[in-house]
Amino acid sequence: MDRVDLESHRVVLDSPLALDVDDITRYCQDPLFERFLTVPWPYHRSDAEHFVNDHVPTGWTTGDELTWAIRAERGGALLGVIGLRVPTSDVGFWMGAEHRGRGHMSEALRLVADWTFSTDFAGIREIGWECLVGNAASASVARHCGFRFTGEAPSRVAYRDGSHPASWQGALRDTDDRSPQPGWPA
Repeated sequence: MDRVDLESHRVVLDSPLALDVDDITRYCQDPLFERFLTVPWPYHRSDAEHFVNDHVPTGWTTGDELTWAIRAERGGALLGVIGLRVPTSDVGFWMGAEHRGRGHMSEALRLVADWTFSTDFAGIREIGWECLVGNAASASVARHCGFRFTGEAPSRVAYRDGSHPASWQGALRDTDDRSPQPGWPA
């Protein structure tokens, strides 16, 4: 599949590039990443190089995982990353610490959801979301984008040690109105 760039007045979603490797490496040193994300820990520059040079292009080529860099403007610095895992129809995302709380992630998630539903990409009519229990920032993004909280269960995505710890889960249907839904734990 050919890579697709997405853009709004607030963010540009394009491909993570070799020039982003240092920022990815730096962002992935965040202790919150160790606690809540499935990225390797400790995270090394070679992990970022593999992500940019192998993981991202392979995901687009196979159509199995579509990964975008989040930027405030075309050609701008990397703020974070968002991806759509196609076989499971779910999203994952992270934002560099100094860029959190500005609404960029919510805008990126809206763009990915809108594109997925409007193009009828892979027949996806519902997008899933999950985070490890306690990741209130991730839950806030999903809630603000209209995801319904569907409960707590073992994670669908394996943690870095292969386990499936307790996660908060949510879903967004193509017919949902995108307003924040009640019932969220955080």
